[in-house]
Amino acid sequence: MNSNVQKLVSDYFNGPLKQHSIYPFLSEALDRALIIVTGSYSFGMSNESSDLDIEFIIPDVLHTALVEMAGGVQHLWVHDENYHPLVDIKIRPLIWLQNRLNGSDPEVLWIYQHAISIQDSEQILSQLLTDATRRFRSITLGLIMQCYKDIRTGVTISASRETLGKTIMMTRTIEAALALPFLSRGEPYPYPKWKSIWLIKSHKQGATIVSLCEQWLAGKQVYEALREVINSIMIEAGYQDLIKHFWRKI
Repeated sequence: MNSNVQKLVSDYFNGPLKQHSIYPFLSEALDRALIIVTGSYSFGMSNESSDLDIEFIIPDVLHTALVEMAGGVQHLWVHDENYHPLVDIKIRPLIWLQNRLNGSDPEVLWIYQHAISIQDSEQILSQLLTDATRRFRSITLGLIMQCYKDIRTGVTISASRETLGKTIMMTRTIEAALALPFLSRGEPYPYPKWKSIWLIKSHKQGATIVSLCEQWLAGKQVYEALREVINSIMIEAGYQDLIKHFWRKI
């Protein structure tokens, strides 16, 4: 997969991109850039309508200079609908990537863990990921406790009389049910649009959890079955005390 994506990027950079108005600015920074592919092409979920998302990360001072030369940050973006796959390129300062990878957002960490590095001569991405992963692991227990608190909100949904409130509570519970199997293994997880697919692919109970969430959304009374599956996963991962003493611990 990596080689196919690298060829897509190479073909675009060596052909259509050279005709684009952004190319003079890109060429100024090409040798110093961290170039990575994120999105569906980077983790094997692309289809005919998927964009090829490329991030072009450059030193902060150079980015400031290029923004000034280009007449605004909006002129440092590519959205090429005439190429297949559609290509999106963003030129970003390094501080932007550093701020994104602060280790507090499992979804962002997952995205960059699965990014494909096209050019990274100074190993910038790997170092940022090492630091972000360490910070993520330091807060994993807190994330687990919050998610387990959210899954327990499903207990009171049947008693809720307000439709919007019930929907919000159900959404929180389902999001937690999809996240906890990852967090229990000390792993980050993808954005909601990919979470259920990735859970099915990567967890032995994934298909069961997704099916129960879908049934619950469709109106079936399956919450207790869903909680039972999540509890079994948590207990297997060593969080039996959290399950047993939930209300006292939270």
